[in-house]
Amino acid sequence: MPICRHRRRCLICGGSCAAVLVILSVVIVALALTVFKVKEPIMTMNSVTVQRLAIASGAPSSTAQPFAINMTVVADVSVKNPNAASVRFGASTTALYYRAREMGVARGPPGTARAHRTFRLNVTVDVMADRIFGDANLFDDLAGGSIAVSTSTTVGGRVRVLGLFKRHVDVTMNCSITMAVANQSIVDQNCAQKVRL
Repeated sequence: MPICRHRRRCLICGGSCAAVLVILSVVIVALALTVFKVKEPIMTMNSVTVQRLAIASGAPSSTAQPFAINMTVVADVSVKNPNAASVRFGASTTALYYRAREMGVARGPPGTARAHRTFRLNVTVDVMADRIFGDANLFDDLAGGSIAVSTSTTVGGRVRVLGLFKRHVDVTMNCSITMAVANQSIVDQNCAQKVRL
């Protein structure tokens, strides 16, 4: 009789432990598929500001470049983290283009977007004007009062869930921007985001 009771207690104890393990496994899998599932970060181009735009006559002996353009552009970019875990971002890269011709590239600092928070960064691009002087449309655009540029910003990062699982994420955002020359404001802006998890 005592052996049967002992065996029954062992079976009940073992069955209870197995049931608890199954329930914990189901809860962990459910959390991993819902709450802790890695979601796509949302990148937004908040503004593109021309900090400095100077157009001056070139040297009298210069026939190739009758004008000199110096321009510094600041892009205000934010990355919203919709995840329940923080996302650690590496350095960002922003390229500025005029009619598919690269005018300048800048790198932004690395950072961390905490869970359900937004990470903001400013990227300053010094424009290499000599790269766009070959385009015959430049002076027509300037005389017309607006100039169309495009930007491409890439940020790579890593999401760590529960300190156990790591997922790499790359966010790329391409924007087409039309700026008014007179007051350097944005007239029109269209952006598209691509995320790779």
